[in-house]
Amino acid sequence: MSKSRGRAAQGGKRTGVLPVGRRRLLHGLAIGTWLTGAVWLVFHYFVRTVDQFGFENPHPQQQWWLIAHAVFSFGAVWMFGALWSDHIVRGWKARLRRPTGGTLFGVSAWLTLTGCALYYIGNDFWREWTSLAHWIVGLLALIVFVIHFRKKKGQVLPPGPGSAAAD
Repeated sequence: MSKSRGRAAQGGKRTGVLPVGRRRLLHGLAIGTWLTGAVWLVFHYFVRTVDQFGFENPHPQQQWWLIAHAVFSFGAVWMFGALWSDHIVRGWKARLRRPTGGTLFGVSAWLTLTGCALYYIGNDFWREWTSLAHWIVGLLALIVFVIHFRKKKGQVLPPGPGSAAAD
């Protein structure tokens, strides 16, 4: 009997291992969120247009990159919720990848909070500092995500009390 078949027969699951479709969606949302945020930063700080009077103005595409970033971010927050029970809680209880998983959780929470704050803060001073805190952590999030992903693969847990194999 193969290992994977043995796991299925025993009712055990590999902790933290996502189905292929969900993993692809997660990676697509993570890459899309990071890339649109990074491209927005480039347009915001380095790409300008000059009008007929010689004044520098934001590039027209800057707004579209911010909108794309918001759309991907909304999907990423939704995916975080979808991962909560099967991936995050189960992995935490199994004590797998806690340092990187905990850091990734903190980064995700920070980016969600600062992203929402950027939508609502009207004061230019606080908006500027919140933006800086958001994009610095956002750029570093890719590193945290890759480190978490590259750690040791999930392990097999025994079936839980409510599973068919335990009855």
